[in-house]
Amino acid sequence: MNGKKARHYFETGYLCAESVLLAGADILEINNPAIPAMATAFCSGTSRTRGTCGAYQGAVLLISILHGRSNSGQDLDFCYGLVQDLTEWFRNNYGTTDCLQITGCDFSLNSGRKKFKEEGIKVSTCYPLVDNTTEFVTKLLKENS
Repeated sequence: MNGKKARHYFETGYLCAESVLLAGADILEINNPAIPAMATAFCSGTSRTRGTCGAYQGAVLLISILHGRSNSGQDLDFCYGLVQDLTEWFRNNYGTTDCLQITGCDFSLNSGRKKFKEEGIKVSTCYPLVDNTTEFVTKLLKENS
């Protein structure tokens, strides 16, 4: 299962966005030296700013690597359509794309990071979310390649 590859990365020290991007790149055979570094700032609710879920953003990055523009004259609609499909799926499954709402942890505070560890939210919430997001985005990209 493709999601298990993302979980492996997450379990070995990479964070949510990095794990989805790394696993997706492996599955889709993308070799890019900027992976996983391009995803690091998107982890922990966008660098602990109470922002968007990193797993979601890792999936958006994966879509953009494959279908983003390399010059200003290229069309946006195909790439945007895939992100819209991802967003609809994500919101239908998790209710939001907001990290704070999904985890209940404010990573900008030590108490939020402590809660995340002590209550096992990484295992109970984030592992399945990273698995499922990777499964969905790689399937979406394979179907639309």
